[in-house]
Amino acid sequence: MTVAFFWLVPAKELWMLYLFAIAFGFAQGGMGAVESPMVASLFGLRSHGLIFGVCCFVFTIGAATGPIMTGYIFDVNGSYQTAFLVCGALSVAGLMSTILLTPIRVERSRI
Repeated sequence: MTVAFFWLVPAKELWMLYLFAIAFGFAQGGMGAVESPMVASLFGLRSHGLIFGVCCFVFTIGAATGPIMTGYIFDVNGSYQTAFLVCGALSVAGLMSTILLTPIRVERSRI
């Protein structure tokens, strides 16, 4: 998704928008498929529902406020390029945060 956002900045032709839509759609669908298993592998199953719910809630807040902020940026600048750069930068920040996550280590006691 990060590459797709940065691809959208210089896009001037319709085929470029179609290429963005294809890449972004596959990335979004892939993210939806791996999010729950990734939460389980990183944080375990004990609080999976709570952690996954918080992730989905934060995603929903971003999905709700993103178009409003993008519209505001367009109204101020007269262009979507700044909004696409902001989305790309936030995507890079999310990617780096995800890379820095490490799975939990559970020590099992011997009885």
